[in-house]
Amino acid sequence: MREIRGIGGYYKVLEEGVIDFEDKKVLYALKGAHFDSSCCTVRGVGMVAIAGYLASWKSAQNENGFPVSEVKHINDTESRKQIKALLKKRFPYIEVFDFD
Repeated sequence: MREIRGIGGYYKVLEEGVIDFEDKKVLYALKGAHFDSSCCTVRGVGMVAIAGYLASWKSAQNENGFPVSEVKHINDTESRKQIKALLKKRFPYIEVFDFD
């Protein structure tokens, strides 16, 4: 997995996955961040980024040759709550769920 480095540390996408929700598929990524160059402490955190409803799975490539999927944003508040609950069952140790 590739590191994305920033001023205070880095994060990695640890897992990319798809879950079923109603009659759609939802694309998510489990990320781990490690703050190793900040002024105050060294720590880590995990989060799940929910990209949206999957429209096409790895149907193109970006300029670096990485696969690209097409997603549609999840705007409905109730759907977001239900999707978060499904992912919370899968990742009970995660507190941060972000709808990109």
